[in-house]
Amino acid sequence: MSRTLPKGLFKRGGTYAVRYTVPTALRKAVGKREIVRSLRTNNVAEAISRYDRALSDILTSTVSAPSSPTLVAPSGRVEHQTVRSTAKRWLAESDGIKQATRQRYGYILERFAVFTNNVEVSRIDRATALAYIESLRCTPSQRTGQPLSNRSLFTHQACLASYWRVLDHWGLVRPDARNPFTSLLRRVAGQKRTNDPRSKKLRPVTRPEAEELLSRISNSTHSRYQFEMYVTVRLMWVTGCRLNEICSRYLNDIEDHGDHIRITIPESKTEAGKRTVMIVGEDDCQLVRQAMTRAMVAEPAHPKNVGRLFPRIRLGGYDMQPGHYLGKALENARKNLSGTDVTQWDMHSFRRNAVAALVNAGVAREARNLVIGHSNKDDIGMSVYAREADLHPLIKATFQVLYEELGGSLKGPRKAARATESPRTLPGPKSPSNV
Repeated sequence: MSRTLPKGLFKRGGTYAVRYTVPTALRKAVGKREIVRSLRTNNVAEAISRYDRALSDILTSTVSAPSSPTLVAPSGRVEHQTVRSTAKRWLAESDGIKQATRQRYGYILERFAVFTNNVEVSRIDRATALAYIESLRCTPSQRTGQPLSNRSLFTHQACLASYWRVLDHWGLVRPDARNPFTSLLRRVAGQKRTNDPRSKKLRPVTRPEAEELLSRISNSTHSRYQFEMYVTVRLMWVTGCRLNEICSRYLNDIEDHGDHIRITIPESKTEAGKRTVMIVGEDDCQLVRQAMTRAMVAEPAHPKNVGRLFPRIRLGGYDMQPGHYLGKALENARKNLSGTDVTQWDMHSFRRNAVAALVNAGVAREARNLVIGHSNKDDIGMSVYAREADLHPLIKATFQVLYEELGGSLKGPRKAARATESPRTLPGPKSPSNV
């Protein structure tokens, strides 16, 4: 039976520890991005029992977090962090989204604020989320007079789940609290499953598609991030890295060894993702050197970009990531390609293609996961990333091995054995040497 660990509880070496991400507003005062405290035990049950006290010590002694989150307004007036005030802040800081999406999210968040009587965000829990969804089910639409469709309910859930992730990033909710807005629309027994019209079978990108995308970027001289887009596509093709893993790199993460270049990825969404990737192609190495030379003289678009490989990129999103605007520029270029079905692949398909290529080449799972950044617990490369890939070369090679291991083909139909013949004297299959 698997056990779900509290958020931030992990095993480092043979001992459990708790990790707390310092809110953005407090990082300058604290002097660090995250705080790790050892729980001094290798027993998971004991670690869970010590978790709450360790987290409380971090909040009170190191971060000095207030029991009731507050916000100081420009006028000096202290405001409580309520649903309405945090929603207004989120929408004001969320750049790069369509105006229609902003208005729809504003409507949903205001409706949630009215339902909860504009409660403080620290008091939002699972019961509140379930009660809100149930009220939506029971309230007819103002436009049609009919109950809200599953699509509308899903929009409410998606908006509020994203809203909670922003609150967690700001440090306004308990770091160990699970997102209360996930899986609110889970089916109950006997309920018919609804079909999602969106495609979930995204496949790896093909070489002609990648070359067409690269050609379009090369011809887009008006694009603000033309060079950064070109370098990113080239590096994603040969490394299988995620988009943000490429554009978040600093110059001190890159080591030039002459015949190859090593790029260290010190942070990732998983522990296995913290790895070293290598550029081995001569042309790709020369491209990275050119990017490093340009980075030394380019003016950073943000203080956080000082020393980055791509200092000119604007940071975007609630977590101020360099992949925000660069990803939008790449998606815009991809969606305007001609002669290809852009609904079957996306920018993450470069990673799928790298996994599929390694699978077809017969690379062992451990080596494949080491360079891609996957855990060896589950072979996600085969079950997810390479699921829609063209694996016919691997399948053919496997059947070739099977054919040779079996000793080749069987001969034609044999004569039936006599009924009186002993089973010991029945002729067996010919040896491989006689086939």
